[in-house]
Amino acid sequence: MKTNQDALTHLMKDLAADKQHDGDQLADALASLVDAGATHVPPWMSLVAALASVRPDGIGATIDWLLAHRTELEAAYDRGATGKLAVAQVPRAMQYEHELGYLDRPRNAVVVRDRELFTDIIGKRSFFQTAVYVMTGLELSATDCEMLDQIGNASLQPDRRAWPMAVTRRVGARGGGYSSAVLAGVAMMGAPMIAGEAAASCARFLLRARAAQVEGRAIADLVADALARKERVMGFGRPVVGPDERVPVMADIAQRYGRGELPYVSLLREVEAAFVAQKGLHTTAAAWAAAILLDCGMTADGVHAVSNYWVTVAVFAQALFSGERGLIAR
Repeated sequence: MKTNQDALTHLMKDLAADKQHDGDQLADALASLVDAGATHVPPWMSLVAALASVRPDGIGATIDWLLAHRTELEAAYDRGATGKLAVAQVPRAMQYEHELGYLDRPRNAVVVRDRELFTDIIGKRSFFQTAVYVMTGLELSATDCEMLDQIGNASLQPDRRAWPMAVTRRVGARGGGYSSAVLAGVAMMGAPMIAGEAAASCARFLLRARAAQVEGRAIADLVADALARKERVMGFGRPVVGPDERVPVMADIAQRYGRGELPYVSLLREVEAAFVAQKGLHTTAAAWAAAILLDCGMTADGVHAVSNYWVTVAVFAQALFSGERGLIAR
């Protein structure tokens, strides 16, 4: 009887937690709609902002959620559109003790992490150094950031046949507007095999490989286990386009900057050798970005952020290019 009672108690707690979670998601979604209405974000785009807090499991579930909350969603957007403009607010649980950045109005200063923008950064760091610092908290040397600039150049891929580029073009070329085209392209970068998602996934595998190596396990065995489980390890194999032309260039850049033998780049070569031997899979640019950024001291999430930073440039460019050219007259 006690066992049944304990199970019921746990179930009730889980249900209560789920209800609270759902309530928080809805509250966040509505707050985003208020902000969107206040700043005159197009209504359909505001729904994307709101849905990011909810993330329904399927297309049908997304439509069902929108219909179920239609009245609340419309009211929130209208409240923002007709209300007095004010700064955005987030729940207390999201107000961190050490903020990413803020405007210090009494001093007319802008603080970024723990540095003052106007006195500590401007004139002392490149924009890319600052971007990495803002995203990851790491203060990389000018030389390391010079190398990463070149890795970013090597990873640039604006080909219209790449999935984010194709989606961006469909919107931009038909006159959807720059922001709409960018939003569409960036949404496609949520796919697990694209951009920062792929690099971060590979980074996590390399971290696993490093841990296995420390424990004395052979990398070949780790790879064999992954393949036996049919695990899709990002960064190895490029089934649609073929061998990644960027890889030798990125490897050469790392070598030229004296980072070709660092731990994660060296580990990547060992992992690649195992994938080639067992499955014929070679590395992609995502794998090299992951290894190089890990050697710079980044986490897998940092790898995700910086890799996306590089790739979004191509999305931005495609949005502008497509919008300017429109459709070909027949």
